Amino acid sequence: MSHREGRVPAFLVVALPLVLLLTGCSTPDTEAEAEPEETASHIPVFWVEREVRVRTLDRMFTEGDSHEVIANTGPTRDVLFDAGVVHEEGDGYAVELDKDTWDTSLNLNRIDGALGGTMRQNEVTWCGEAVEAEEFVEDYMDAFAGTLDSHEAYEESVVDYVDCGTGRL
Repeated sequence: MSHREGRVPAFLVVALPLVLLLTGCSTPDTEAEAEPEETASHIPVFWVEREVRVRTLDRMFTEGDSHEVIANTGPTRDVLFDAGVVHEEGDGYAVELDKDTWDTSLNLNRIDGALGGTMRQNEVTWCGEAVEAEEFVEDYMDAFAGTLDSHEAYEESVVDYVDCGTGRL
């Protein structure tokens, strides 16, 4: 084979753009590799649902007999106690509203499941006609999931809703 001066071999013509394309796509970008930050416009639906359930459970304890609510919960109550969501207080039970103190090593999915089980086994009685607590939570979720832009806005809305308001602020 003879090498002609001034001509680039055909495989280089094809390979060079391909190499440039691939290296351009694989350039490390530390910002892109970092875990995405939660933006105010995206509050996870599970976070909202957890907030409604926890606030509803807290109100159940305030309005009724916390022993009866816990008894209705069944075996999932152990998850709530183990995670620190519910604890004994005085002659009854209380809900820990500060989620940062919960032991989430149990997995938030298990905690959410236990909260859901609690809602299915108890009723909201303080806003008029008694309704299954899970239905109460679902009504809020249907109306507000994805509509507010911050944790604080959801917290205010949920507190208003659980206090028999509209949830609209």
